[in-house]
Amino acid sequence: MRGRPDCPDCLGKGFLVDPDPRKSARACACTQETRVDEAQMELPTRYREADFLTFWRWWKGWEGSQKQQRAVVEQLSSLEALLQTPEEIAGAIQDRGRLEKLVLASRQNLQHGTRPLGAEELHLWATKGKHRFRQGWELWHISGVPQSGNSTLAVAALRAWSERTGKVGRFVSARTLSQKIKNTYYDVRSFQNTEFVSVRDLMEPLKNAPCVVLDEWDCLDGDTRVAAAFAEWLTHRYHENLPTLLTANLGPLELDQRENWAFTRHQDASLSKRLEGAERVQMVPALAPWLNSF
Repeated sequence: MRGRPDCPDCLGKGFLVDPDPRKSARACACTQETRVDEAQMELPTRYREADFLTFWRWWKGWEGSQKQQRAVVEQLSSLEALLQTPEEIAGAIQDRGRLEKLVLASRQNLQHGTRPLGAEELHLWATKGKHRFRQGWELWHISGVPQSGNSTLAVAALRAWSERTGKVGRFVSARTLSQKIKNTYYDVRSFQNTEFVSVRDLMEPLKNAPCVVLDEWDCLDGDTRVAAAFAEWLTHRYHENLPTLLTANLGPLELDQRENWAFTRHQDASLSKRLEGAERVQMVPALAPWLNSF
């Protein structure tokens, strides 16, 4: 268990070493302050054991990424040669600065080039609080094909963030919450909202939640009333700079171009710009986007 970062006794390690070498180390009292009540996080059973360590191991062996990981290993030297080629010959390289850092880091430790693009930045933010957000809002958009582990990675980040800060984050299914919002509107055919719960009753507890993973963001219902409720929620979290992680199969730009996307009809240009400016994590090896440059 992680200790409190400013603890003077264990210095954030979470354990104390007894001066007597015959005695085993013991947990520091500060770990009780950082212990997360996982029941309050409302994690689905599937993700209750998710953390970064198990995710890294799973990703390395996942069949869906192994082919691309092998390509990174085989073409790392070619990427280095590309960076050394004059720009008038090689042409402009997209995000050249980031590529240079990734290639250098990969030469020291290959995992920097084979782990998901942006995942290590997410890890540093969740565990150390280190990241410079382009728009000031702590917003992450994690995207990848189905079964690529984007939800598992988001939960790992949520757990690490909660342990670091001592605050309890929340996991929310966009698909489930969408249906609950629709059920708040009286429907004589189904009588789904027998408790007479309002949209405010559903959204208010989530507005100021310290950190939220909104899973399957691209499965948001197309009903304009649902979009309006989520737009208000996201705008509030933007104004309060509350950490929010969205998972989806598609990236922000691809979602905007998708037919019948909930926010296309909502026409909130400010919110769309904020969502497009989210920090990105893509479930492909970090160097994979540049492999087609030659």
